[in-house]
Parts: sequence; C-alpha cells; structure tokens
Amino acid sequence: MKFTVSSVAKSTARLGSLSEFTRIPDAVLETPLLLLHTRGASVPHLSYDLLQMVSTESHILQMPLVTLVEHTKNVKTFGKGIAEFAGLKEYLNYVPVQDSGTTTPEGYHEKNSISLWTRGGRKLIDPQTYITCIEALKPDMFQAIFDGDTTSNSSMKRVKRSVDDTVKFAGICANLKEKSEALKDTPMLACITGGYNIKERLRCITELKGLNVAGYVLEGFHTNGESATNLIWEDLEPVLTETLESLPDNRPRTFHGPVTPIVLLKLVSIGIDIFDATFPWLVAERAGALVFPNSLLKGNAPITETLPSVKFPIQIKLGEKDGSLENENSKDELVDRVFEINLKDKLYFNDTRPLVEGCSCYCCRKYSRSYVHHLSTTSELQGPILLMMHNLHHYINFFRSIRLAIRQDQLQDLHSTLEQFVTSRRS
Repeated sequence: MKFTVSSVAKSTARLGSLSEFTRIPDAVLETPLLLLHTRGASVPHLSYDLLQMVSTESHILQMPLVTLVEHTKNVKTFGKGIAEFAGLKEYLNYVPVQDSGTTTPEGYHEKNSISLWTRGGRKLIDPQTYITCIEALKPDMFQAIFDGDTTSNSSMKRVKRSVDDTVKFAGICANLKEKSEALKDTPMLACITGGYNIKERLRCITELKGLNVAGYVLEGFHTNGESATNLIWEDLEPVLTETLESLPDNRPRTFHGPVTPIVLLKLVSIGIDIFDATFPWLVAERAGALVFPNSLLKGNAPITETLPSVKFPIQIKLGEKDGSLENENSKDELVDRVFEINLKDKLYFNDTRPLVEGCSCYCCRKYSRSYVHHLSTTSELQGPILLMMHNLHHYINFFRSIRLAIRQDQLQDLHSTLEQFVTSRRS
C-alpha cells in the first residue's frame, strides 16, 4: 500500500490518497477517507445489492475481528479470504481488533492477551492467536493488536501498562507478519496508545519507530460505542496535536469511533486521514435520520424547516440500543441527537416530506417521513434498512464535501455551518 499526501491546508488538514494494494492494484482512494463499517463482514442492514444502491464507488470495508473471530476456522477452510467468503471481493477490506461502534467493557485485559466480547461471550486473544486469525482472513490491511483500555479517567498505572502492552504486542505482530507467507506483504497499522497523557503517547511513538508499519491508529481515547460521541475536544486537542507532530508525515493516521460530525471536522483539521462509518449506523439503530448540513455546494437545498429542538443529551442503557452483550460492566451513556431527527416521534406521523429535502438517496426519493415513522414505530425490518441507506449516503456525501472544502480552503466554513445548525437546534 502506498500513501501520498497531495496537499496540506493552512489548518494542517491533509488531502491524500491510498493506492497500490496487492489484491486490487488499480484502486485509488482519496483521503480524508471513510471506512464503511461492517459487522460479520456485512454492512449492517444492507445486502450487497442495497449497498450498491447507496454507492458504486471504491470503498474500504472495516471488518472488526471481534465480529469475525468465531468464524475464522470456516474462512480458513474456504481458503480465499474474508472478502471472497463474504461475496465482497471487489471491495478492499481492513481488519481492526475491536468494533468501534459497540462499547468495549473496561478492565478485562490480561498480561499477555486482550479480551474480545463476542456473541458467544468473552474470548482472550494473544498476538500469536491474533496473527493466526488474520492469516485466515487474508485482509488487504490490518491493525496490530493493542491495549487501548484507557479513558480520560484512567490512572497513570493503567496508562503506562497500555503503552507497554501495545508496544510489546506490536513487536510480536511485526515479527510474526514478516515470517508469514500470507501476510508479509500485507500493510499493518500500529496503534498509538497512552490515554490522555502526552508523555506516554510520545513514549509509545518512540518505541514503535523501529517497526516497519504502513500507518498509525490513534487509540485509547474512548471505549468505543457511544463513549466516542461524548468526547470533549478541549481535552483531545492538546494530546492529539503533540502526538501528530511526532508522527511521520508519509503515513496515514486513523481515528476509530462514532465521533460527532463537528469533532470529526476538527480531527480532519489537525491532520487525521481515516475515519469509520459507525456514527451513521448508530443513528440508524435508534431510528434516527441524519439531517445536518453535509455540503457547502450552492446546488444543494438548504435546511429551511424548523426542526424539533434538542436541548440535552438523553440517557440510554448500553445493550438496549444495539443488541450488544450486557454484563456487569454496563452503564448509562449520554446520547446527543442534535444531528438527526427521531423517526419514532409522533411529529412525523403525517409528514409527507422526504427525510431531507433535496437528498438523492433511495429512501428520500421513494418514501416519506410518515412511512419511515410507521416502519420505525411498528419495528418493521424495512425501517432500519431505509434509514441506513439514507444515513450512509448522507455521510459519504459529507466526506466528499470535506475533501472539496480542504481543496478550496473552506473547511472552516463547513465547520461554521455545522455549528450554526447545532446552535439553532439547541435554542
């Protein structure tokens, strides 16, 4: 894999491209890049044909190991890798360790292994087992195993251990990768951990410098799922700024998790290159449709209606929303619905408008808010399908606008438009 930075804006936002993948050498993907999130090697609620209706462009599918680990023996027996096994061979794929859209329980990593929370329960996995799984899946790119079990409240002892284990795991993965015929030419991304401690993150970078890695993932800021939507930028910015200054410019930087669109724009502005599509999925799971302004193009219809106000985030119980495994570590999380409309709201019972005026997605062209409201309140299977089609289409267009805004030096304008939208809904 080759990463090229084509230009850097005044804000340090970067335009670039990923190319020269072994399996699909003609593929060229522009950055900032959106990874299409999958669970069990399938985009949630969307079949192959429905995914094609959302976008026919080249994409990289994010296929978390935690959703595949119980099936690696079958994929290995099949022998052709997860892309062909899932019937998605025309898409590139990337295997991270955890599912960034689902909350990862804290406090379960052990000395030489980490915990994966699968449908069958907790599974311990060490670097050797991990590389064996990756060999079976044959991805186009994968993440080194890491210990990212830290938040802003983590103790110094926990933060240091996360760095020690991450560096140790990355070294073992790199050695095993070099010895593997199946993986020696496969790009591996190393993880930068250290919680919110700048000194520890810089130590992690220093100790990883001897490894030949294709890029870096900024981990350890949240525990995935809704916790990523509640990140406080003022806490993130100083840590990320110093961390990114110490990373090589010729390697892509990735940030996993369903961060809000405003935080995502700020991450782009300081030089993050790759994100995932867990945010639009989580919104669809709670019967939400994304309505935030996703473009600066004059031809796009502006949002002129008065949307219901969203004054405060609401509390939800982990596991109620996304069907994830509940355990004694479950707790309430805040969910901010300011970027969406709630299709279960009675307000949309007789609303014959599309989800978003001027949207060209299949749902908005064919169906009304009242119909999607009916599907959502009666728990019809078509409801999350239509919402996922709209939300993913909306988010893919958002990334097109981000790249265009960087190219035209208008990223701050896009950010201001989003801020104005949020302010209008808070009033």
